[in-house]
Amino acid sequence: MSISAKTTALILLMGLLLSLSAFYIQRSIVYPAFHEIELDYARDNIDRVVRRLETQRETIDFTVYDWSAWNDTYAFIQTGDPDYIESNLYPDTFLNFGFDVVLFLNLDREPVWGRIFDFPVDGGFVDLTDAYLDGVLAATSGFTYRIDPEEHIDDQKTSGIVQVGGMPVLFAMRPIVKSDGSGPHKGYVVFGQFLDDELISKFSEQIVQDFSIEPVSEADVSGASDAYTLAIIDRSALTASKIYSIEDIPSLRATAILPRHITEVGRDITFYGVALLVFLCTLLAAALLALFRWMVVKPILSLKADISSISNAMDYSLRASIRNNDEIGALSREFNAMLGMIESNNTELLRLNAELTSKHQKVLEIQGELQSANAELRRLSEHDPLTGLSNRLALERKLEQAWEILSRTGDPLTIMLADIDHFKLYNDRYGHQAGDEAIKQVAAILTDAVQRKTDMAARYGGEEFLLVLPGTDVEAATEIAASIRERIIAANIEHDCNPVEPFLTISTGVSTVVPRSDLTVEDLVSAADKALYKVKERGRHNFGYQAVEPTVR
Repeated sequence: MSISAKTTALILLMGLLLSLSAFYIQRSIVYPAFHEIELDYARDNIDRVVRRLETQRETIDFTVYDWSAWNDTYAFIQTGDPDYIESNLYPDTFLNFGFDVVLFLNLDREPVWGRIFDFPVDGGFVDLTDAYLDGVLAATSGFTYRIDPEEHIDDQKTSGIVQVGGMPVLFAMRPIVKSDGSGPHKGYVVFGQFLDDELISKFSEQIVQDFSIEPVSEADVSGASDAYTLAIIDRSALTASKIYSIEDIPSLRATAILPRHITEVGRDITFYGVALLVFLCTLLAAALLALFRWMVVKPILSLKADISSISNAMDYSLRASIRNNDEIGALSREFNAMLGMIESNNTELLRLNAELTSKHQKVLEIQGELQSANAELRRLSEHDPLTGLSNRLALERKLEQAWEILSRTGDPLTIMLADIDHFKLYNDRYGHQAGDEAIKQVAAILTDAVQRKTDMAARYGGEEFLLVLPGTDVEAATEIAASIRERIIAANIEHDCNPVEPFLTISTGVSTVVPRSDLTVEDLVSAADKALYKVKERGRHNFGYQAVEPTVR
């Protein structure tokens, strides 16, 4: 066999082995990696669905917490006071919260007051109480046994999903106690939402992921309830599902159908990567065959000199100078053609790199928008929707944080508990819409009164507000309370039913303490509440101070 034949066979064998190796690497390593990335993407997306459902459950529970730990509710569950119903339990209240199910149960789990609403998109409401109340009571009353009265008040709660009229209802339940968390229990508050197609569609828009839900029971679930179920539908789509459990009880199965864009990209990369390598191997083989077939020293050295010159210059627009009409000339032309292809590929690579940079910038922009949306969601979860002030959840966190910090620094912590005088008379005289506007005006005045970043003004109840003033002593607190009183007077909000003055007034209880181990935040709040009570006994429209005394435990 001639040298040319041997060289040809060797080069062809080498090209074949390289192509097979590339194909094996792409199919065994690269493509499976894309497939695993796709599965992780599917898990992440179904996790986002479950997190959205859990966030909604927590939102319902936070609202139930506010209503259940309230002196007015504590009195209502015992007396059934119609004024409480008129002041608080009107449909617009629950439309704003998005709740369809509202129950106030006594200790025998009998309804003191309960309504089932439907709020159509075009406005108004439909009372479904007669149709669904018995079903809701039957489905939820058994959950009262899950509440342990021996636990801390914050942990005396339960949640779940029940089926009512063929529709899943996500609800939260807490025992009714006084505003300071003391008991004994007098009943239960239950708020819930129908997880209908409209609500699921709203959630899908919020997380930019379509999904569906279906009820499950513990008997229907095999294996771990937090396991993922991933199934490939076809080359373009797969389905991902996961059990959503509440209090370790499987409640819903969430399912999403996801496009298989990642594996499609992987297939394309595998195909074009192998094709490109085969093409380059073929081109290299042709060049090597020409080189070894015609081993003429001088032309090869000349060609080598041209190659060295182009390589050192790194300028792919240059070309080999050999113009022979023989085999070496052909080799030179092949080499020049390869340079042209490299130049073209280099240009294309630069274009693709610019395109990739542009897409990366878009991804960064989307990430920024997502971060802004998450920040807005957190802000909404910590602020009262009517006044924009911090809500009870943010207030409790602020008090715990300030107490911990000031107990180390030895600085005083002041709180002010403000209550609008005779606000029920105001609502009766001017209506609830005017009452809401008055509450917002008072909230704005309180916000202006606390200027430091460390201070907080929060809505404590219906017409009650609580100001947290870290590092403020008694003298400064008294000045602030006096300033608030003057601002309220200057606002001159009409209230001709007010027995105190012909304008809206407030009463404020002030208390200051340097946090220490034998006191608690509750002691501080209790002192401010006592100060407020004394102000009301003295005729309201004023402020007073009460020292903190440790609670006997």
